Amino acid sequence: MMKQHDHGLLAGDLARYFKEEHVPEEGRREEVLHAIGQHDRGWIDLDETPFWNDAENAPYSFMDFPVVPKLNFYKKGLDEIEQDTLYGALLCSLHFERLIEVSSEQGPELSLYQEREAERRARIHRELEETRPLGEDELYYDARLLQFCDDLSLYMGLNEPGSPKSEEHPWWVDGFSGSEDFSFTSGRVISTEWKDASTLVLDPFPFSQDVEVAYKLRKVPKSEIKLKGIALAYSETPEEEYRITVAGQPE
Repeated sequence: MMKQHDHGLLAGDLARYFKEEHVPEEGRREEVLHAIGQHDRGWIDLDETPFWNDAENAPYSFMDFPVVPKLNFYKKGLDEIEQDTLYGALLCSLHFERLIEVSSEQGPELSLYQEREAERRARIHRELEETRPLGEDELYYDARLLQFCDDLSLYMGLNEPGSPKSEEHPWWVDGFSGSEDFSFTSGRVISTEWKDASTLVLDPFPFSQDVEVAYKLRKVPKSEIKLKGIALAYSETPEEEYRITVAGQPE
């Protein structure tokens, strides 16, 4: 089990090493990096105590968590990001909008959330136009960067390090969707493969150097969950640290 905010911080760490020569000249680098690292901060309070999904006999994940509380905490996280960076809130709001569209979820609460976020984005656009207008390709590029770093961080959290391609999470069997839009890929999709339990190989390689990252998770025994419940079993399970080197394909 990995906390969503820890996953977000990992995405932010990865973004810092992305090839800067491909970043639009008008970019707001520090704001973008802050937004990527903080994009899932709305989950901080939710992940303190896991909730049990009795229908699936498993903990709720970010994929199946009930819509209404999830949207409320999305909004909370975006409000907090906006206090630090208008552009970062715009970027993250667009990111969540894309996730909602992909999920095909529907409902009046979802429609209201989308309406309010559309208003937030329109307001931010107006405010930025008065201070520092967006470059033509800036938002498109930064949204792709957030999507890629989010996906790569999720990949590292949802796959057992060192696992073969045959056991890879199905979302990324064909590589990272949208990564072909980066200029250095020449239209190729970035793909991954575990060299071993501590080395992940990417091709084409998107970073300025090999990157070593660390993240924490908890392996909560199912026997303890059955005995004590998910909340207590989770709180009593110590965190373990994984260290992974992200490298390019050998020449």
